[in-house]
Amino acid sequence: MPTPSRILVPVDLMEGSRAVIDYAVQLAKPFNASIEVLHAWEPPQYVAPDLLVAAPGWNPQSLEKTALEAARKELTTLIGELNAPGPITQRLEVGEPAAATLRVAETGGFDLIVMGTHGRRGLPRLLLGSVAQKVIARAHCPVLTLHVTEEK
Repeated sequence: MPTPSRILVPVDLMEGSRAVIDYAVQLAKPFNASIEVLHAWEPPQYVAPDLLVAAPGWNPQSLEKTALEAARKELTTLIGELNAPGPITQRLEVGEPAAATLRVAETGGFDLIVMGTHGRRGLPRLLLGSVAQKVIARAHCPVLTLHVTEEK
């Protein structure tokens, strides 16, 4: 089995994202593998992404632009807090998270995906779906999943 040289780490920026990135960093060390952290923002289905968001003293901008700026800031902070031996790149995509992950993994030539799974069951899983399950089922490369717990 070939050793990983490019690792994709999709995160939802929720609790547990840091643990998944930390795990990928530790996994990449012995192989000198590069890491790219991906966050996919899916526009709400009930609101147009070009809806203008405004507050007093604020320039109005689209919901998509506002969400991506907030995600970029959070991702930069998250990666900046890591004690990684090498550079970690970050990427933001717009679209359904599983589809975005699969597209980036294939076009970017990644040979391993490391991602978290919340382990939802029943109605929450039915309503929210499982991004990890969709990625595992269709990925062209191995997928390592880590169970992440949500703080209550």
